[in-house]
Amino acid sequence: MNRTRLDSGGEYLATGFTNVDGEGSADACSACLVLLDALPYYRECKQRSYELLDLWPGCRVLDAGCGLGDDVFRMAERVQPGGWVVGVDSSKVLLQKAAADVRTSQLPVEFCHGDLKALPFPDDAFSRCRVDRVLQHVPDPECAVRELARVLEPGGLMLAYDNDWETFSIASDDRRTANILETAWCGSFTNPRIGRELRDYFASAGLADIRIHPSVSVITDFETADKVYNLRETTWRAVASGALTENDGCDWIQRLVERTAAGCFRVVLTAHTVVGRKPPASA
Repeated sequence: MNRTRLDSGGEYLATGFTNVDGEGSADACSACLVLLDALPYYRECKQRSYELLDLWPGCRVLDAGCGLGDDVFRMAERVQPGGWVVGVDSSKVLLQKAAADVRTSQLPVEFCHGDLKALPFPDDAFSRCRVDRVLQHVPDPECAVRELARVLEPGGLMLAYDNDWETFSIASDDRRTANILETAWCGSFTNPRIGRELRDYFASAGLADIRIHPSVSVITDFETADKVYNLRETTWRAVASGALTENDGCDWIQRLVERTAAGCFRVVLTAHTVVGRKPPASA
């Protein structure tokens, strides 16, 4: 049997999104965003988020942590005529890519560099606020949610989608190795429990009428899962730390590839979409 050689693949997505403009991060993060945007599960979640926000012509929308801006452009189509969408991100590299999109000349959009915990906007500036898979990477996410609530107008809606990494699981007969790698990947995130904590942060920020919409992602192809969840890189790191031997790591990857060929490979993750409304000023 040809054994898979374990080498570091470079950028680690679990930590790379905390500093996208750092050395080696931007290209890897951009590629991940493009891939995720193309996967049916994430496209469905994105479409559902637009519907849950109840966008309407004339609506003023903030997309916090907008990345490459795909959601900004899609929402801008929904708020015409008279509306506009602002995408804010801490990465200047991603913002440059977003602003270079030809759609910026065709739709009412704007891209702005900023920190989610200190947004460069006045109070009550937006009718809707959206943040998608960003808070898992942000230190003090409760502060970021409060800041989003600040720039949301009374009566406006806020939506956050994020993962609960403690539900991340890899189907395998070797539960010992699976547990080692699941725990290692989960523990690499700044806020691995953010999905289940969103409701509490919304309530703490003073939002009302809070609704939770859970969803489950299932990936059944090893190569796709590796691009999304860094399975090879996580295994290499476990070997480098001494948690696994190199032989064990190589055998593990080989078995995952074989499970794909046999039609029994699965990686499962639960996420939460949370929607809340800022109470009217008179409330």
